[in-house]
Amino acid sequence: MGNGKSKDKIGIGPEGRMGALIQFILISLMGTLIFVYAVSPEWIVLTALPGTLIMLIMLAVLALLGDGWPLAPPAGNWNPAKSRVVSGIGMTLIWAICTTAMTLFMMFVFPKWQMGPLYLWFGAIGFWCTLLYGINWNGWPFKGHMHPWGVAAAGFIVIIIVTTLIWNFLTNLDGTPFADTPMNHRGPFNVNWLTGYIVWSIAGFFIFSPVFTTQGAPFTKWGHPGAAIGQTIIAHILGYLCWSGSLALGMSPTFSFGAVASSIIFWALVYSWHFQFWGITKLTHGARAFAAVLVILVLAAVWIAVCYIILGPVARNITALKLPADINLLIIYLNLCILGPALLSHNAFWLRWPLTLPAPPGTPPADQSA
Repeated sequence: MGNGKSKDKIGIGPEGRMGALIQFILISLMGTLIFVYAVSPEWIVLTALPGTLIMLIMLAVLALLGDGWPLAPPAGNWNPAKSRVVSGIGMTLIWAICTTAMTLFMMFVFPKWQMGPLYLWFGAIGFWCTLLYGINWNGWPFKGHMHPWGVAAAGFIVIIIVTTLIWNFLTNLDGTPFADTPMNHRGPFNVNWLTGYIVWSIAGFFIFSPVFTTQGAPFTKWGHPGAAIGQTIIAHILGYLCWSGSLALGMSPTFSFGAVASSIIFWALVYSWHFQFWGITKLTHGARAFAAVLVILVLAAVWIAVCYIILGPVARNITALKLPADINLLIIYLNLCILGPALLSHNAFWLRWPLTLPAPPGTPPADQSA
């Protein structure tokens, strides 16, 4: 669905991008007021920031690998004759149950961690793996050969195995309060460095994904999984260059991954899906891809400036309380733990209720001028 008016409009307000703009403004205001200003800084830093990583993994599993089954499109049983509220409530409950179950399992069964930075570090690896497998690899080789619930289950198993192997064999906790504990596996990569690299690599996923930003360019003719291999390699090379380069230039690590990389991820999602490449859809293929990258970089820069203003008072409270965070970690919290999942789930599960229906991801296709 584009900006044109449909004969049988579903929902209130304008269709297309203007509906998305209203959605973005409302969710941004409500998300900031409720989850930043209506809660304590201690809860944000010590509980919400690490805890929401598990929530993000389960959201991506349900929306990307499970395709919204059993209640939301494209794999669920929703159709225009059915209520979007039923789909939204049902999928949100499934999401909450899965998140709670995984969190409780990790807290009380294995590995029995208290809520804290371990969830942030482990969760970042899991979120990286979920997005890589769900977006760029599109559930290969399971998707298209199994029922959506089977794809979600198989994908979840892949994600947990890969994440656990990386955690156990490749990470170390040197320089953290857990350095001298049995949890430190003393692998080659420090968890703080790895977290920044992972966030930058995720930005690369969203840049070179089949539906966001470049819409798969320049790998569109490579087939699958050829394109996924190309996207994976270039995303990690770009992530390393941006992460190590920013540190070499003296940039604050938290500003690099917390403010810059997370804002690129956020706006790659919002601009590509919610705003449907607003302003550049007359371009196609590589020209649109190049223009989209430029637009997202500009939007990310403006957004960082806005976040410094709206999050400043809370950041000052965090500093006064001597909590282990700064304004840049608040930005990544707002981008990836609050607004990003709220917008994604509102589109994928709630179908933008009560506003008009959203367009599918990847609209308009790269080969179509609109």
